[in-house]
Amino acid sequence: MLRTAVCEVVDQVSEGTPIRLAALLCILATLLFGARAEETRREFPDNPRFSVLRFEDRQGMGAVTATALGQDAQGFLWIGTQTGLYRFDGTHAKKMPEADNLIGHYVVDLVIAPDGTPWFAGNRGIAFYKNGEFQRVPIPENSMALLSGVQIFAVDGKGTLYVLMFKKGLLILDPSFPSKGMTIGQGLSDWETQAGILRTADDSIWFTLGKKLAHLSPGSHTIEIEPGVQLPKERVVALQQDGNGTIWVRTSTRLGHVDRHAHKLLMEPAVAGPANDEEGKPTVDAQGKLLVPSSTGLYWQQANGKWRLLTTRNGLASNLIQCAFEDREGTLWVGGSGTGLDRLPGVREWSAWTTAEGLPDNSTWATQRDRRGRLWVSTAHGIAIWDGPGHRWEKVPTLEDHLGAEIRPLQLAGDGSVWAQTITGAILRIDPNTFATTTYANYHGRNFVSLAAAPDGSIWAAARARLVRFVPQNGHIKQEEIPLPAMHEADVEFLAFSPNGVLWATGPGTLYRYDGRNWSIFTVKDGLKGQTMTSLAAPNDNEVWVSYNDVVGVSHVTTHLNGATSFEFRDWDRTVVGHDSKARMWFNGTDGIVLLWPDGRTQHLSRANGLIWDDLSPWTGTREEADGSFLIATSRGLSRYKELDIKKKDNPPQVVLTSVALGGLERKPNEKASVKSGNGSLSVQFSPLVLDAPEEVTCRYQLKGLEPIPTETTPREVQFGGLPAGNYEFWVQCKQPDSNAYSAKTSFHFQVLPNFWQTYLARGLIAVVLLTGVWVFVSLRTRALNRRKSELERAVAERNAELMRKNRELQEISLTDPLTGVRNRRYFYETISKDIAQALRSHQKSTDSPVPVPRQDLIFALVDIDRFKRVNDEMGHTAGDKLLQEVAKRIESVMRKSDDLVRWGGEEFLLVCRTTDRENANLLCARVLEAVRDTTFDVGNGVQVHKTCSIGWAPFPWVKGETTGTLSIENVLELADKALYMAKREGRNRSYGIVPAPTVKLSEKSVSIENLRDCPPELVQIV
Repeated sequence: MLRTAVCEVVDQVSEGTPIRLAALLCILATLLFGARAEETRREFPDNPRFSVLRFEDRQGMGAVTATALGQDAQGFLWIGTQTGLYRFDGTHAKKMPEADNLIGHYVVDLVIAPDGTPWFAGNRGIAFYKNGEFQRVPIPENSMALLSGVQIFAVDGKGTLYVLMFKKGLLILDPSFPSKGMTIGQGLSDWETQAGILRTADDSIWFTLGKKLAHLSPGSHTIEIEPGVQLPKERVVALQQDGNGTIWVRTSTRLGHVDRHAHKLLMEPAVAGPANDEEGKPTVDAQGKLLVPSSTGLYWQQANGKWRLLTTRNGLASNLIQCAFEDREGTLWVGGSGTGLDRLPGVREWSAWTTAEGLPDNSTWATQRDRRGRLWVSTAHGIAIWDGPGHRWEKVPTLEDHLGAEIRPLQLAGDGSVWAQTITGAILRIDPNTFATTTYANYHGRNFVSLAAAPDGSIWAAARARLVRFVPQNGHIKQEEIPLPAMHEADVEFLAFSPNGVLWATGPGTLYRYDGRNWSIFTVKDGLKGQTMTSLAAPNDNEVWVSYNDVVGVSHVTTHLNGATSFEFRDWDRTVVGHDSKARMWFNGTDGIVLLWPDGRTQHLSRANGLIWDDLSPWTGTREEADGSFLIATSRGLSRYKELDIKKKDNPPQVVLTSVALGGLERKPNEKASVKSGNGSLSVQFSPLVLDAPEEVTCRYQLKGLEPIPTETTPREVQFGGLPAGNYEFWVQCKQPDSNAYSAKTSFHFQVLPNFWQTYLARGLIAVVLLTGVWVFVSLRTRALNRRKSELERAVAERNAELMRKNRELQEISLTDPLTGVRNRRYFYETISKDIAQALRSHQKSTDSPVPVPRQDLIFALVDIDRFKRVNDEMGHTAGDKLLQEVAKRIESVMRKSDDLVRWGGEEFLLVCRTTDRENANLLCARVLEAVRDTTFDVGNGVQVHKTCSIGWAPFPWVKGETTGTLSIENVLELADKALYMAKREGRNRSYGIVPAPTVKLSEKSVSIENLRDCPPELVQIV
């Protein structure tokens, strides 16, 4: 646009201007545009590879050849091979031998029907899997055999089967009514050569008919031949429809699509790989693009219409591809000839580069973009720069012999130069245009430990007891030493700048903050947990995250405006690698990356998701690009992570029982089974049906009838033996990582039958025999004496029970106010000591614990009925008693069950709150005031009165965090009474609380009841 605008100006001034001058101006504009375009171009290297996980021997499929792949409605991945059918649940690949008996061990074709049911074809027939069992399709004997090929049947939306039969035609069969099957098209082709058949999105059935392409409209049995479309002479492998509705034809060497408007088959020149003789059926990915297997790799159709070829250069085990499939979680599965399956997680989000793509070494340390947008990567063998126009990696030539050439951090200075640090502690300044290098081997004999670029473009470097700032100035570099804080043996190791330029640094046992004028120092005494800090990152001026080498964990340090500093510690065995534009913090550990979101949730990224390797560079290993992607330097290559806009749903996984063995026999999960006593063994295998990183899914189970509480588990198999007689329910549920939402319970119900002597009938017979023997043995006289004895004992027991009941009633009466039914003062003083001790213990635990522990306060609220005496004087004591009873009921209606209401005296009540903290006490008082005030009271004889109350409260312990109880319970009650007096004095119908002032610990006055009676503001706050 800039070039066009300038040339338009040139055109306007060219009249009367020499043509050469006009041309020169246009050329200069073009060069200016080209220079600016070159300056802002940001390219990524070509031919990235993926993180490929081999689906090999641990699943018993190391050398199999997969022929077809598909995912059913539940989420199982079905794998057809030349040696049998497998079902993968995310943890185990289970071979399904029962399918061999129905279709044969060689799986020719696999189709997922519109309802999600998997169908399979082999040389012996066709079957499908539904309701936990295989069912064979009853194809008439006179119609067999099936046509050879890799695509020989289709299933429409109604479950009708369409099968290409050898020399017979197209068989149409409803498995529910096999006798009504019919064969069509017998005379339209020889039906001998390999062909293809496909159900399209509109439920039409398309198939090849010799060299013609034909279809059946939905519900029709009339063959319609596509006019003008002539299939090539070579063998047709399969048909496929992409997401745009285009029908593709895969032949033995080429790929073409049907142009229904032009009535032509147009071949795709970009796909030149031949299909394998036996496999090679294209599939469609999650976005409706084709995946085309070939003997030269996997062709993948891109959104822009171009094709991408995945080969061994991209990490695949073989170029001889048999099948490919993208599951619902975005993982690409690729089957090679004799190489099992390759699993490529996160292919839409992740890519990587290694020495195979041209990097000098797989051990990468940092990345940087220069002013021209070129990508620089530091490795264990020098710095590589991606040459976009040349499509290759270039190595910085001046570093070939420099101190071993291992470069770690990279930084970009304000003048456009690139700064690097070597493993030997030297700092290099590299001119990005000429690659001329200036070396700073040390500073006053001290090697450099780290360097960082400040937001103003200067470069800062730490040399232990010296901190140096390099400032580009008029083509030269000015060195300035920054004075360290005046403390004994100040030592600086690692540096990190906030986006606004505040410097955070670490030293042995010390954390520094420098705002350009003043230093702040933090040590273990302030809240740090260790002496050796290995990494740090500052998301803003007042926050920093640091990790330790001598302590397992990371600390989050925050400075506040009031001068206080808070330290949050997490026992994570991780290093800090940076932060991003979404305010997420990045951490690395042996199991990959953890992202901490601002709302506290975490996100895990690892090899299981697509990262090339789980070990990152500890300092500058992660950098955010301008397009929002992230370049991640690992010890096995450079990864790029580009998050998709549409993220996966956080719904709980669907849990299925993949195997249930009761008493040694396999059972159906929905079966209500029973076994005899002695066979009470249960073995259950289950799966959350998560194919992408299933090990991160958390599950819990319980065998009800045996276990009282659920058990969390990582293995996907549990066993129980020697179960006693009874009814049982085994259930299991799972949840996604970093989620609290568990799936619905998946259950299996069964019964262990009792032995004969354990049945009620057997026990009854034994009891009869024993009773008969006793009756024979004991004489009539003995029975009479025993009867009398029983009567006496029963009478004594009844009398004792009556006495105990009376005692309980008397005790309850002694602790209860007879008028209102609430507790009295005696109850309060007999029970309050336990509450006091418990409150003090909770404050002691909160003080001693390294992590926040909730503190338990006791809130004492005195509630006094306003102008109660007027009711007694004007309406009588009966009305006053009725009012007291109704007020007590209303207070009880708004307090918790754990709280106590005490009749304190006259019209005064004491509310003892055990689970309400001082911050929420006013809310409780507001509910009491509302309950008393909002509705009139019926005091008898049809008289309604409106009443309010006043409340005064105080907490115990009075000072938060106090563990000894400086004020006694009587002192706190005195403060509550004083607060009540204030409420009365200020107009009634309100509540006041007396709590410590924020400056109470700074006051010269001690906290005592004598000093608190006058409510001095430095000690007391009225709320």
